[in-house]
Amino acid sequence: MMMHAQATPELAIVRELRLLLPQPGEDPPDPASSSFSRIIDGLNVEIEREINPHVDTIVEPLGAWAHRHGLASEVEIARRLEQVCFNQLVAQTYPKAPYQEFLLSAKWCTWLFFHDDWLCDRHESSEQGVIDPEALAAAHRSLLGALDGREPNPDDPLELSLHEFGHEAREWGGQAWMERFRDNVFRHFQANEWEARNRQRRIIPSVSEYIKMRPFAGAVYTAFDFIDLVEDLELSPEVRNHGVFRNLTLLANNCICWVNDLYSLAKEIFEGNPNNIVLALREERGLSLGEAMIAAVELHNNEYRKFELLARELASLDLLADRDLRSYLSGMRSWMLGNAAWSRQTLRYQELLNMIL
Repeated sequence: MMMHAQATPELAIVRELRLLLPQPGEDPPDPASSSFSRIIDGLNVEIEREINPHVDTIVEPLGAWAHRHGLASEVEIARRLEQVCFNQLVAQTYPKAPYQEFLLSAKWCTWLFFHDDWLCDRHESSEQGVIDPEALAAAHRSLLGALDGREPNPDDPLELSLHEFGHEAREWGGQAWMERFRDNVFRHFQANEWEARNRQRRIIPSVSEYIKMRPFAGAVYTAFDFIDLVEDLELSPEVRNHGVFRNLTLLANNCICWVNDLYSLAKEIFEGNPNNIVLALREERGLSLGEAMIAAVELHNNEYRKFELLARELASLDLLADRDLRSYLSGMRSWMLGNAAWSRQTLRYQELLNMIL
């Protein structure tokens, strides 16, 4: 069932949500933000977490990389990267990564946010306006070519940076890893185009359709690919294709995406973006915005509980004897915990920041 979004951003709701968002270094305000505190009931982001020791050393080379490819001016990119704290995101999601692999994963996370803001999440009032889905598909074809090694358009910063990134990633990950990663990038792009069609038609997707597409739109599978790379893991085809393992990756993916939906809700309403689990729940179930937020938190917490229960099943299947699988499970937990913690810390959602400078 397809449902129609409102034609204009709900600015009053945006202002209200910005007040509800927990500010960095502060406890969530009461009582209206109880939905955010309930995330912590289901996913304890306050537990002691390991932080990558290279967290501060990548800031300068990451900014230099973005500047060299024309993604932003040197001064502006340094200021914006400090505000959005991408180094903190990768430090909490890849806590054991050696420096070079850590920097490479940070480049990918940073590139994804530039891609989202430059192409997918542009506001109607911006200079470029909202991108047409067909134009987005054409841009994605060019980007995939650059990732595959084709000579990039010298005037396109996204292509230039992705071309260099692809060359580095192929050297580090090898051909089999790169093929899997490239397939996940392709599916991410396809889901972005689906979201763009929803936005063009001002359609809020049904909850079931949104849940089906969101794991690909969030690019989390590409982030999971880096668990293999940064920890030098080799999961056997038997493990990777096992139904329990595939379900675990989907459950972890859902947790990460739905936390993002909750924290990015104000930003997406402001941008006129209907692709959010809270908006889908509100529309389909006839809920208030607050009720829909609580329903989204409950969905998240149910997925997290399922993840932990299913992880225990691996022991009975004798799969946890695989050291690499144990490390991969730890990596997915780091992503769930680290993403939730970063979402409370970054100014990207509190200040509605994007990477269009």
